[in-house]
Amino acid sequence: MSTIRSACCVRCPPRWLLLRVETEDGAVGWGEAIGDLHEEVENALNALGERVEGASIHDITRTIEVLRKSRFWRDGPIMDTAISALEMAMWDLKGQELGAPIHELLGGRVRDKVRVYRNLWGRNPEEFANSAIEAISQSMTAVKVSPAGPTQGIVSRNSLQEMVDVVQAVRDAVGSHIDLAVDLHGRLTPAASRRAIHALSPYDLFFIEEPCLPDGSASHIADLRALRTAQPVAIATGERLRSPHSFATHILPNPVIDIIQPDVSMVGGIRSTIEIGAMASAAQISLAPHCPYGPIQFAASMQIAATSPAHLIQEFQSLGGAGQGGGSPGGGQNWAFELLERPFEIQAGYVEIPTGPGLDVRIQEDRIDEHMDMWNPHPPSVWSHPDGSHAEW
Repeated sequence: MSTIRSACCVRCPPRWLLLRVETEDGAVGWGEAIGDLHEEVENALNALGERVEGASIHDITRTIEVLRKSRFWRDGPIMDTAISALEMAMWDLKGQELGAPIHELLGGRVRDKVRVYRNLWGRNPEEFANSAIEAISQSMTAVKVSPAGPTQGIVSRNSLQEMVDVVQAVRDAVGSHIDLAVDLHGRLTPAASRRAIHALSPYDLFFIEEPCLPDGSASHIADLRALRTAQPVAIATGERLRSPHSFATHILPNPVIDIIQPDVSMVGGIRSTIEIGAMASAAQISLAPHCPYGPIQFAASMQIAATSPAHLIQEFQSLGGAGQGGGSPGGGQNWAFELLERPFEIQAGYVEIPTGPGLDVRIQEDRIDEHMDMWNPHPPSVWSHPDGSHAEW
């Protein structure tokens, strides 16, 4: 039975934090954490690595339970993302040892390929439209745009028109046969989102994501339920939720949204995301995991998509590339190097389910070292309103 010899954080440009786990027999498994809180998360990954030395790669649930519950203070985004990275790396190793993809160990496939989409990049309607044209030239059949800038609690006519202009430009550019989703990124209050959804509905949207900022309160649940039932566009949320209770309150007993978006690198890893998908399936809502970081996170999300009946579509940022790139206004991706030896490929809007053992990824570690001058762990943007007060990013 293989045991863990070492586990350590690996920085990967542009700002991703990977977890490299090696067993006593030399096998290497990979996980990925959320890197927005770089110093804290990196320290947590390395500390976690010391605690799991000697643990069996087969006792995944036991190891995660002990790590999560053996401290008086539990949970929190830093510990949650570190544990998530470890969990997916252990599944990667277990699959390698057993010679099977992770989804085969979790019940097998319910589909042969996974539909994917990515965000568009731009600073004005024309650039967003050009980015959309580039995306569909890469065989994508669905895209997502974030049209909202800093938005006051009661949205102005001008701010609302700016959102409409972006969405209209993208819809005109891609035509009616491409699915177009809108991400409001929690930048709007419930009052502002009501007006925004009404104004954007004529553009035949696939879904609207995070129409208002989730705060876990009963009033937030009530706002989402009202938004869902008052208009025809599907409502999506979930990337900021971490606890099973938070997901349960959004899904059961009566769903307040149409699409749930857990992040495999935050909610506890692969098994937790599948469990959230099971709740979604029971409630007849869809699963569309959040995935805005590197290809390890995407690879783990693909294993979930393979075996979860509720899965609808998969977000991605990188299918294998790393370093400078990611997204240019008005364009597409232009990564500096390939992190994966065999990047994922899109064909007619879909990516084939991996069939190799574990996550079925081969990391080119030497390429990371060659490009570490591109490491740029910048924090998220900080926005403000014209009066200087804080605006949601």
